Amino acid sequence: METKSKTVKSSYAKNFLHYMDYVVHNKRYAGREGTARLYEATRNRFAMFCQNRSLPLKDINAQVINSFEVYLRSSHLSVNSITNYMSVLRSMYNQAVTESLVHPTANPFQKLKLRPVSTHKRAVSMDVIMDIVRLDLKDSKQLVFARDLFLFSFMACGMTFIDMSHLTKGNIVNNTIVYRRVKTKTEIRVSITPGMRRIIDTYKDMDDTRLFPILKKDCTYAQYKVAFRSYNRRLERIASMLPYEIKLTSYVARHSWAMRAKESNMSVTMIGEALGHTSEKTTRFYLSNLDQSILDKANKKIVSELDEWITKPSWGD
Repeated sequence: METKSKTVKSSYAKNFLHYMDYVVHNKRYAGREGTARLYEATRNRFAMFCQNRSLPLKDINAQVINSFEVYLRSSHLSVNSITNYMSVLRSMYNQAVTESLVHPTANPFQKLKLRPVSTHKRAVSMDVIMDIVRLDLKDSKQLVFARDLFLFSFMACGMTFIDMSHLTKGNIVNNTIVYRRVKTKTEIRVSITPGMRRIIDTYKDMDDTRLFPILKKDCTYAQYKVAFRSYNRRLERIASMLPYEIKLTSYVARHSWAMRAKESNMSVTMIGEALGHTSEKTTRFYLSNLDQSILDKANKKIVSELDEWITKPSWGD
């Protein structure tokens, strides 16, 4: 956090909404636009709840928190939306405590129970993924591109859409993709399988720098969100072509790879490493050469059937 004068600190202590604006600004300044938008949405909800009153931080108590939760429930929001708002509010308040803007005698969130619910099963079986591979999509270049990105995501150990969209040709070192996750900044290394290479080569001449023609060079966050929504809409269309009812989103490839890795007896720790998971409580350790070799061998086994199909000369024709 930026250093603040005593006057500014006093202003934040007297008005929680002003402090929330400050936190949103810092998230945006740090390039965390997605987080900034979530924090901003929470700030706006809280502002409606307290009718834009200058609520001092010292007045944030359990009664206020409980009343805000009741207010959210009365707005007919989903359980997960309420959980997200309450979780962000707690995070912002705890940050104010850390900065010594308030010295509560009791934690106002102590009795808050956040229980997100599972909305749908995100992982699909290998049979489903192979059915996606076999779909005839040659009449729609947009659907072909969405299908190729989905398969690449799966084969690249569950790489996220935002990380795929930021890949450049410079991320390829020998036969390995080396990149840092946009979300966590952790370094990930993924060996390129034959199927991944086939997909990369398909789009190699469509952009001078990026690996895939997803975003323009100076793309804004708003333009990224448009591309992300378009990608998910196209996956929905692909799912509608399958002979069964299934929900297909960008996250399905990631969760499906993790499930397949688990079924292959890969350790939970190594799966987390491959996915680039990190947290404030757990310091990420980098894969040793031996661990990387084990991961490459396991992933090669997971995607072997995909590699075989995608590298056929006639695939995609």
